[in-house]
Amino acid sequence: LILRALRESGGGAVAVPDHAMQEWVEVMGAATGIFAAPEGGATAAAVPRLREMGLIGAGDEVVLFNTGSGLKYVGMEPLD
Repeated sequence: LILRALRESGGGAVAVPDHAMQEWVEVMGAATGIFAAPEGGATAAAVPRLREMGLIGAGDEVVLFNTGSGLKYVGMEPLD
């Protein structure tokens, strides 16, 4: 469903490694107090990559959707 929606809308996707998701969960928490879920960390981890690709400019506004809470993952093993 998601890939079809991306294709139909002319959108795109960026893959990020697991360690980047965890790193950005921590960055988001330190910067905003939000305990993001890994999928929220993935959205933040994609921003530097999109900047490198020239798809986001220095003055662009970017909205990230954190659709889950890190509380769901408390007690789980960290990503390696």
